[in-house]
Amino acid sequence: MPFTVISGTFRLVGKSRGGNPTGFEPDGDSIQFKPNDPSLLDRLQRNGSSHRLTSIGSTQLRFEGIDALELHFSGSHQPRPLADQARDFLTGALDLNPVPYTPPANLRVKPPVDHDAASGHILSRSLEAHGRPVAFAYKGDPPRPDGSEVNVTATLLRKSLNFKLIAGGHAYPLYYDTLFADLRATFTAAAVKARKASKGIWARDASSAGLALSDQAALEADGVVFPKLFRRMTEYLGEHPAEPAGFLDWLADKREQVLDTTTNNFTHFDNVVAMNGTKVKLLRLPEQLVFVSAKTTSRAVAPWLTV
Repeated sequence: MPFTVISGTFRLVGKSRGGNPTGFEPDGDSIQFKPNDPSLLDRLQRNGSSHRLTSIGSTQLRFEGIDALELHFSGSHQPRPLADQARDFLTGALDLNPVPYTPPANLRVKPPVDHDAASGHILSRSLEAHGRPVAFAYKGDPPRPDGSEVNVTATLLRKSLNFKLIAGGHAYPLYYDTLFADLRATFTAAAVKARKASKGIWARDASSAGLALSDQAALEADGVVFPKLFRRMTEYLGEHPAEPAGFLDWLADKREQVLDTTTNNFTHFDNVVAMNGTKVKLLRLPEQLVFVSAKTTSRAVAPWLTV
């Protein structure tokens, strides 16, 4: 399935209802994007909510194929300054740096800014469950006119901000069944190279070695792990703050479907996670997992489905 070319500008600052400038909260794999032609968003496949535009006509993106350390998930975050570095790499790649942030959290952009409205484009074919375009993001002019359809090749992928974040060690691979195998292979090669060079997150990654599930403060200080695992650990601690031993049973109840590419078998997320005492670890490398989209109805992707 081809991707739609949508040109526009990447944005740091919006407007309040009263018309005053108000900063957005970019992170390492998501930023506000204002399409030149918002009607092109209506072409994208919906998997839940429709797209939503801010008062300046921008929408929050979700970058395809990658997962950067969390800066603001349920009021929590993964270790800083690593999480900040991914965000700053992204804004720097768009020539938006330096970006001022509102203290003390330093999450929300603090107007005025020296640079905003960086020209660029996205390639997208769908909206995720919350209405965000799932996109490959690029600085500069698109390869074809606005609204055209293109196939994303490995060569085109390597030019994306998504790929550059992986190659620089600023993000983990995060694959869903909607991402083609050849593009996964291109991302994986970059991730393996970054890990071997101990770039960025890989110098402190504890996904395979394991991380104690004790309290949220410890996760915020030490949790340089696959962000999807961090999110599940955070959700669990929010519900069961003093019961770390129950995490795997809780995760099993989620029945989060995943393809383990080391065995080519479909399983659930809890089956590729292990727990020894309070230490939780991932039994596969992130690029060895392909998660099944929550809204999939494909028997080919999820053969256990009955409808």
